[in-house]
This record gives sequence, C-alpha cells and structure tokens, in this order.
Amino acid sequence: MKKLLLPLTIIVLLVGCKNEDEALNFEEFFIEEVSETDCDFEEENCAFISIHTPFAQDVGPRSRTINQNIEEHILGMVDYQEMKNLGSLEELAQRFIDDYEASAEEFPEYNIPWEASVEGRIVHNSPELISLEYKIGLFTGGAHGYTSVSFLNLNPETGEVFSNKDLFTTGFNSYAEKIFRKKNSIPEDGPINSTGFFFEEDTFQLPKNIGFLKNKIILRYNAYEVASYAEGGIQLEIPLEEVEEFIKIL
Repeated sequence: MKKLLLPLTIIVLLVGCKNEDEALNFEEFFIEEVSETDCDFEEENCAFISIHTPFAQDVGPRSRTINQNIEEHILGMVDYQEMKNLGSLEELAQRFIDDYEASAEEFPEYNIPWEASVEGRIVHNSPELISLEYKIGLFTGGAHGYTSVSFLNLNPETGEVFSNKDLFTTGFNSYAEKIFRKKNSIPEDGPINSTGFFFEEDTFQLPKNIGFLKNKIILRYNAYEVASYAEGGIQLEIPLEEVEEFIKIL
C-alpha cells in the first residue's frame, strides 16, 4: 500500500460538561484517512474516509457499552462490502483505504476516488434517553453515491440500545400511519402501497430510524427502505407534545 497523504488522524475533543448531575458527558472522536493513490491534493480529489462521532467520556461499564454500541452502529452504516470482523473505527478507516487502493490497482481505467463521511451529533441527552443522529455519505464507484440519516437511541442507565418496542406503546404505530398517509396523500381506506410505496406485505411499519429532539421526534425512511432511490429519504417530523401519550420513557 502506498504511503498515505495524511496519516490516520485521531482527535478527541471534549464537547461540553454536564448540565444535569445525571446526564452523561461526551467527547468528540474524529478519524480521517486519505489515500495518496491517484490523488490530486490541490483539486481535493482524493479517496478519503472521515468519521466524527460523540463518545461517552465517563469511566465505567455503562460508558463502555455506549461506545461499543456507537461503534457497531457506524460499522453497520459503512458496510459497503458486507465487511466482517472489524472491531473498531480505526480498522474501518484503514480497510476502506486499503480496499480503494486494491480496486484502483486492479481496475485503473475505472478508477474514481472513493469517499466516506460520517457525521454524528447528540440531539437528546437526558437521564431517560440519549439520542444520536448520524449523517452518512458513501461513494465507492458506480452511477451514484449513497446518503442516509440514522438515529441511535440509548438507555443512559445501561448503555444498551432502545428498540422501538422499548420506546413506544402499540398505539404509536397507528398514529404514525395516519400522519404518513396524510403527508403522502394516501387514502385512509386504501392500501398503504397504493401510491407507489413498497412496505412489506402492504402493511405500514415504523422506520428503523427514529430520533428524539428537544421538541419533536423524527421518523426517517432512507432510500430503498419504502420507496425508490429517486424518491430519496422520506422524513416525518412530529411535535413531541402530540405523541407524549405513546412514549414509554419520557
């Protein structure tokens, strides 16, 4: 492998202190790696991977569990070749550059610099819930790249990931379906897929990614989840006060 234009860069920055005695502290963790292969530095046309994410700062098993779940979430988002046996973000960054350089050597006539960027931020941090938002951009050749938004909801007491069943009562699914139908002009008495969506078994399902902000929740369907790539991401924003009765943890 050629020498990297920039070495693997890992920066840890503190991003604030506790506002409440029980709220966790977080720090910003940053990795950037750039390949020298076919790189035009002046034109900023180089293969690179950049990862920004909060990590729990406090010492103890709870913070270790939180950080492990954050790493697993990011590894899953940048799973461009169903990569296995990656144990850390550093390994992910190095593998991405190695795979690009191998591809560039094998297929030089089709070589276009790869790009991967992950930007994470905390959108909710309370004694009841930690919610993180991640924006990803990924290009590894082909006609177009891929962008997505994902959310990771964590239990501050244990560090474990909350599932939708942990967060919402059964009534929330029906309420969210009404909002989805209204926003997308789907008749109340018609099949959910009648206007071109492709929910499995023609039955509405909550998205994999639901985020909690201060005054609202976000339901995010990424490209291909319930619609074609051309439709892009489909997002619902619901005021928190309208759905408090369906939320178990707040």
